[in-house]
Amino acid sequence: RRLLPCHAALGASAGLTGVPAVRPVWWDTPEDRELREGGDAFLLGDAFLVVPVLEPGGGPSAVRLPAGRWYDTATGRAYQGGAAVPVEVAADRLPVFARAGAVVPVRGADGEVEWEVWAPAPGRGGAGMVVRESGVVERVVSRWEEGRVVVWEEGRGEVRGTARVRVVG
Repeated sequence: RRLLPCHAALGASAGLTGVPAVRPVWWDTPEDRELREGGDAFLLGDAFLVVPVLEPGGGPSAVRLPAGRWYDTATGRAYQGGAAVPVEVAADRLPVFARAGAVVPVRGADGEVEWEVWAPAPGRGGAGMVVRESGVVERVVSRWEEGRVVVWEEGRGEVRGTARVRVVG
């Protein structure tokens, strides 16, 4: 339920761009042989890297992340991509990493949609797609500027009270 707005945005984005919502980890860098041979992990949109656990108590002990900063969504710990990082496998969750700068629409505790922004690295940015209740699809952008994370809707400017934003990481 919490990720329903994210899944709606993934579907809308796939429909608009033709880019699949579920992609191999090497999607953006097909020349990276190590990512191509990296096992069963996959990207869910631009925001998440999911490491499937195919057997009870099983799962890989490490996964190679694409370049850039990534966060373990369970612990919030940041990792630098382009290398193998440890994977914590628990019985009650899949290991999931969020790309720094990702803007993910989620359902908050009160049922309202909020934007979960995974803090970009200093001087860097990221983005995500948001589907409004009206069905309009908008691109939301994040950037690290002057010691703070700034979020804005493309074509509208910086968000000031028009959306709930929660920065993670």
